[in-house]
Amino acid sequence: MKSSRPGILLPAALLSAVIVPQLGLGLMTPTVAKLAEEFRVPHEAIQETFVVYMIGYALSVVLAGILADRIGARRVQISGLLICAAGCLLAALSDSFYLFAVARFMQALGGCVGTVTTRLIVKSDYPESKRLRILTTLASAIALTPCIAPLLGGMLLPSLGWRWMMGGVGMFNLAALVLFWQVDTSPGASDSTGRSIIAVYAANFRNADYLAYAAGISLVWMSYFVFLSCSTYALQTELGMSSLGYGAVISLCAVGYVIGSTLARALSARWALNEILLLGSRVGMAGCMLLGILLSVFGSVLPALLIPMVLILLSVGMVIPATQAGLLKSVSRDIGISSGQFFFFQMAAGAGYGLLVSSFSELGVRGLALFIAIPIVVLFVFLNMSRALSKSPDEQLKAVSRT
Repeated sequence: MKSSRPGILLPAALLSAVIVPQLGLGLMTPTVAKLAEEFRVPHEAIQETFVVYMIGYALSVVLAGILADRIGARRVQISGLLICAAGCLLAALSDSFYLFAVARFMQALGGCVGTVTTRLIVKSDYPESKRLRILTTLASAIALTPCIAPLLGGMLLPSLGWRWMMGGVGMFNLAALVLFWQVDTSPGASDSTGRSIIAVYAANFRNADYLAYAAGISLVWMSYFVFLSCSTYALQTELGMSSLGYGAVISLCAVGYVIGSTLARALSARWALNEILLLGSRVGMAGCMLLGILLSVFGSVLPALLIPMVLILLSVGMVIPATQAGLLKSVSRDIGISSGQFFFFQMAAGAGYGLLVSSFSELGVRGLALFIAIPIVVLFVFLNMSRALSKSPDEQLKAVSRT
């Protein structure tokens, strides 16, 4: 029997849904070398499957935003989880590289709808006084998953192998599907203005603040995604790290993301939105400068990359929730469609940049550092040397805690 109001099952369902995208991405980062060996393809080809995942992610959020307004967020979420589970099963059974790539696309296309649907469900099913608590919990889960997933992948790979790991992700999706099947969610009051999808997209392209926030989240995601998807050669081949050690490094760096996200929420009561974004960009710039200095002085050694990356991901952790808060502030209607467009920009930017970087074979530590730093430097220039965002004095970052 389904629950008719938020209880224990609905928060559990929402938590599982927001974990799915990062779990599908982070758990597989330590498997690149093993996949390349098994499918007999270069490392760069396996890295490009992460780009395929991002393309699926980008299409997923767009479709989720559109379909949620028509058939409801819960139905979109259930359908997405079913597609994701099928993609995981297909990947686990793949006997060719191309079939594996198609399966990864399916996994992302279905599993990543929660990026949009969970926020819409919270908006419709929770009174405003209770939204802060659940959204903060979801934000914490999103932040913690990149810290745990790569390390977990590195630990499980030697004993289980990547096929059983992928099967386990599929089972997790099915468990999340069962949770959503057991709860009813309210369709809520629609915020649609009746405009066509094209009209909503066009209006957002004329919204300078919306575009600035979308640019901010896209730039930091480009840097983070390249670190996740294109660091295999630098860390495992050049520095000789094991899959477990590689996963541990990715997880340790992601701790910076958690700290940055926590810091942004802590400052939200006193600082304006743009002040948080400026601080985040300056922290990231400091990390890039430190990265260049340490690599120049000590060469391509792990600490020279690891220490600055924690600082850079701290910047990422500050900027992502702040820009998501900016999305909610800059758009008041057609939020489902606008959110899909916003997250599409983010994922498409990551996919395009990742595809560019993955084209460089045998990308060592110095090359990886350069491609990680470029988007962060661009963000610093964009926010600190331009009037990219409106400077209203009453723009407070309280909304950050709700993302």
